[in-house]
Amino acid sequence: MILTRGYEQNQVDSLKKIHKSIKTIPYNINEPLGKSIDSVGAFYILGEGLQPFDFWQLDKVPAQIVEGYKPLGITKLNYNSDVIVGDELAVKGSYSNGKKGNRLVLSNPRGAGIDSIVLSGLVEENFMLTMTPKVVGKFKYTLVEKDSLGTIISSEPLPLNIEDRSSLNILILNKFPIFETKYLKNYLAEIGHEVTVRSQITTNKYKFEYFNTEKKPFFSFSDDQLDKYDLLFIDSESYVGLSRKNLSTIHRSIRNSGLGLFIQPDAILFTLAPERTSFSFLPSQRDKSGLEFLPNKELDKYPYEFKMGYGLEKIHHFNNNTITAYRRMESGRVGTTLIQNTYQLLLEGHKEAYEQFWSEIISALAKRKYLQTEWINNSGFAYQDQPFHPTIRTSIINPVILNSEEIEIPIQRDVHIESKWYATTYPTKIGWSQLHVNNDSLSTYDYYVMDTLNWKSLNAFNTRKENQRHFSGSMENQKKVKFLQPINRFWFFLIFVVGMGYLWLEPKLFSK
Repeated sequence: MILTRGYEQNQVDSLKKIHKSIKTIPYNINEPLGKSIDSVGAFYILGEGLQPFDFWQLDKVPAQIVEGYKPLGITKLNYNSDVIVGDELAVKGSYSNGKKGNRLVLSNPRGAGIDSIVLSGLVEENFMLTMTPKVVGKFKYTLVEKDSLGTIISSEPLPLNIEDRSSLNILILNKFPIFETKYLKNYLAEIGHEVTVRSQITTNKYKFEYFNTEKKPFFSFSDDQLDKYDLLFIDSESYVGLSRKNLSTIHRSIRNSGLGLFIQPDAILFTLAPERTSFSFLPSQRDKSGLEFLPNKELDKYPYEFKMGYGLEKIHHFNNNTITAYRRMESGRVGTTLIQNTYQLLLEGHKEAYEQFWSEIISALAKRKYLQTEWINNSGFAYQDQPFHPTIRTSIINPVILNSEEIEIPIQRDVHIESKWYATTYPTKIGWSQLHVNNDSLSTYDYYVMDTLNWKSLNAFNTRKENQRHFSGSMENQKKVKFLQPINRFWFFLIFVVGMGYLWLEPKLFSK
């Protein structure tokens, strides 16, 4: 049996009673099991399990993870470490076997509390803490647990790379002025986007409004006109009234130039053919819905639901129901929502929820800026002296990736996608670090390197899941294990005497 961090002694004693001659092997991270696993036919793994980069040591023999490990602390964490200044950030997670009355506090780099939640002492409870970053830069926030007296029990780092907001050129087309657009245009202008609003007054007569942009009226649907915009908002009635030629021009701009399209819903939208809207809907009895980040507030929604299918991607959902979604259309995206009259959130004092709702829509649909290299983190946190595996997509044929010390790190190309590469690095210093492409000075990736003592509960839970996935099934379901045992010397001696006796006696019995 291999003893990993968090094992229980009573499990060790139980296995020793079942297997009298069982061998005990301690496991330490970054230390190979070595010769201690030689001649062993099968393994029990106790505790949280082996690190995934050590699984290879047990590849040739059956192994079984022993159940019964009980995590304590934060076991799930979900937040976006790259955030736009002014956008609300939600830090979500789960806490296992917490002490009732203890408090989780989200603190800024100066140690001041921003948001907090009191634990209820459940076996597993979910939490969500929110904040709105105001300053651009790289910061280390913290998630602190305190007892009822305010004594700090634990403090875990939450690195944030807060980026400046890039201005988008947005066009809003309405058949007539509507309240939804009245509040939406003000929000878009406040956060610095260039906004042009066209509302129809009478036939061929329009009212134009301009925010943070030059006064250039929009009259014709042409490729040159639409290619200037990053995102188009259009109400359902205007969308239905588009000629076949204008609709084709919009779709061409979406496919070729990456224009984002959001269809502001009304009842007519849900009766249109899927070929026109890119969406299919089903009637529903529910005409109310909450938001994941505002669960206790009911919003009006249209009595329909999205017909789920290939290519439909969620933006907002609540209780496993999709309420805002989009579909990709080659380079661009088309989206809509079931929620109606979102401005009611503002009127009832839920300004942050309103802004988050529209911010997530804009982020999902707006035209993508062309990047020669895109960095993807599939490894979670990076830890000192442990492998970190970022992924990159690049148009560079033979990229060279360098770390902060200008040392080249190994990369491997994806078997199926030529532009996709997998990198592996072993960061040596705690704190902010950087990777960059030698062939592209603008393609940098900033990440924070943790101490191995940080986020123990989270790491233990994730390690446990990886072990359960890798060592799935019991030993009985795997190939039968044969243990080699030494021959008993008595029986060996008896066989030897009988054999020698036969050889001595045989010539005498059968000789002529």
